[in-house]
Amino acid sequence: MTTTSPRRLRAGFVMEQVLGHISHYDTLRRVVERETAIDPHWIEVTYTGNGRLERLRRLPEGVRGTLRGFLQVREGVRGGKLDALLFHTQKPAVFQWDLLARTPSVLSLDVTPKQYDELGEFYDHAADASGSPVSLLKHWINVRTFALAKGIVVWSRWVKDSLVADYAVPPEKVRVIPPGVDLRLWTTTERSRSAAEADARVPRLLFVGGDFARKGGPLLLDWYRQHGRGRCEVDVVTRAAVPDEPGVRVHRGIVGNSPEARRLYAAADVFVLPTRGECFGIASVEAMATGLPVVTTRVGGAADIVEHGQTGYLIEPDAPRALATALDQLLADGSLRQRLGRAGRSRAEHAFDGAANARALVDCLRQVAPRAA
Repeated sequence: MTTTSPRRLRAGFVMEQVLGHISHYDTLRRVVERETAIDPHWIEVTYTGNGRLERLRRLPEGVRGTLRGFLQVREGVRGGKLDALLFHTQKPAVFQWDLLARTPSVLSLDVTPKQYDELGEFYDHAADASGSPVSLLKHWINVRTFALAKGIVVWSRWVKDSLVADYAVPPEKVRVIPPGVDLRLWTTTERSRSAAEADARVPRLLFVGGDFARKGGPLLLDWYRQHGRGRCEVDVVTRAAVPDEPGVRVHRGIVGNSPEARRLYAAADVFVLPTRGECFGIASVEAMATGLPVVTTRVGGAADIVEHGQTGYLIEPDAPRALATALDQLLADGSLRQRLGRAGRSRAEHAFDGAANARALVDCLRQVAPRAA
């Protein structure tokens, strides 16, 4: 009697190419393509293009962007005969209801539409008036989209709570799988220095945030000018026009997951992100994987990343005194920095292993596509 191996799962990965989702896509793709039990098809949704839609000048840009994304998904799945689909985020799945009905699909999201509306001031996003016809229509569309999905994966408990409370999604339908990092790339190896080398220089703080103002960069620089100069140095990674100054080095054009990015993390002693508005800070996960203590704010899914007092400190947003207290403690105690950094690496290995979390996503797709098992 002969046996045959199960057919590889043919899965489509519909991935938004905006902001921090690009780094997530890069890590997920690298890890998934090492798996032998899956045949992945990648569909990049950029919401940009120069086709016929660009002639419809009377349509608002937001509407045209949504239509571009819709067409990019349609083109990507054409003729694919896929066993299952993963949409990250739910936005490109909106209006794909016939596709969701015939292809078992899992939605992945780092924030719900309601939560995004609440964070709107930080993302240049104006929410529709509560209770208005447009607001009610959008809510109904999202409720229907979530209902048609066979499963939903979220990055944090914060998002799961909103899905259950605001969109009547059954809790058993939602699974928390945070984005991971490739632990083969993000390591503590380059950080290995002798105690003498570490004591011979002032500590270095690292800030990584493309949107400098939203990520709390001005608060960090205010602290540095008043309390930090001479006690530490600061590396700032951003796309904003922030000038260098004594003790502050600004780095632009640094791509996520790049060797240049990893070298900056390896050279730092503390990662600081006093963000004012955030869904899920992947940069904090990268810092922990590199063995850095993390100081960030208690917003969005941050409580699922940093364990206060164990791997770093969670402070309130726009709280200069709390930021000063946390940084004073870390700058004054090298052994504390090392202890929190080791705990952060351990947590990254346990909760944010990109390979393990990618396999968990693939398992979700297998569960909704039984014919491929």
